This record gives sequence, C-alpha cells and structure tokens, in this order.
Amino acid sequence: MSKTRRWMTLILAAIAIVLIGWNLTGNDGGQDTATSGENEPTYMSDNSHTLIYSPTGVISYKLVSDKATYYATDAVSWFDNPVLTTYDENKVPSWSVRADKAKLTNDRMLYLYGHVQVDSLTQDAQLERIKTDNAQVNLTTQDVTSEDRVTLYGRSFNSTGMKMRGNLRNKTAELIEKVKTSYEIQNEQQH
Repeated sequence: MSKTRRWMTLILAAIAIVLIGWNLTGNDGGQDTATSGENEPTYMSDNSHTLIYSPTGVISYKLVSDKATYYATDAVSWFDNPVLTTYDENKVPSWSVRADKAKLTNDRMLYLYGHVQVDSLTQDAQLERIKTDNAQVNLTTQDVTSEDRVTLYGRSFNSTGMKMRGNLRNKTAELIEKVKTSYEIQNEQQH
C-alpha cells in the first residue's frame, strides 16, 4: 500500500513539473501571445506611505497613495490617488500636491495626471491653491510646470493662464500665455 502511494505521488509530481514547465514556456496550443514579464510590475503595494529625507536627515517630502506599482525595467513607479506633502528646511509641511495618478521616474521627476491640485499648507501664503489637469514636479529643486490651462487662487485674486512655471520652495508661480486675472479689493468700513 505504501509503495503504491509513493508511486502515485511520484507520478503526480512528475505531471505537475511537466505542466509547470509547459506553462513557463508559454506553450498554449499554438496561439501567439506576448512575452509575459516585460510589462509585469516588480512589486505592487496598497496604501503606500513613502518618506524621503535629505542627506542631512531632514524630511524633504512624504508621498501617500492608494496604490503604488514599481516597474524595474523602466525604473518607474506609478501611484493611484497620490498626495505629496513637501516640507521646508524647518520640517514644517509647506505644500500638498494631489492628482488622480502620478508617475515617479528615476531622475526624481513626478508627473501628475488628472485633477491636479496644489494647496499651500502655510497660513501666510499669498498663493493658496493651484489647479490644472497635468503637471510635473522636480522633487529635487521643487520646480513645478504645467503645459495645460492653470488657475491660481490667492488672497484676493484668481488668475488663469495656458501654461505655468513655478517653484514650491520659493512659493512662486508664473502664468504664461492668455493670462486673465481678477482681483477682489476689500474696502475697510469706518464706523
């Protein structure tokens, strides 16, 4: 009885090895298929929290997302519903950047896609919010650019342009092409 059981186990193991080898070689009955693994992610993670520190140990930024996917062949990470928080030299949060999707490349460029919103996290900021469809952020220099329509919201003004160049660290933004601005002038009432 035990010899029969051993032989059955060896036969089943041999069949399993043959099937695994057949599956790995991509033999599926003559149908052409793309080579698997080329576009497969190296790893995926739900509810990702990434903290990046400067060489001196000071926090530079935090990136939180619903899902993170890393592709080693391209050295690219994709994020679903990312929220990037940048910090100043005093470790104080200065900006919150969010979008529908983001791509982080090996050269520390963050490409933001869909409903991009940049919010100031400091109370004294003249520039409070930036909205656009797509933008790029250089995480090293904190330069931010957009080639799409951009709306800036600030204290007592709104401004719209077709392109933007700015820097989060310097709290600057310059609209380029077809710029329209409206100001709200507040009058002091005397009693």
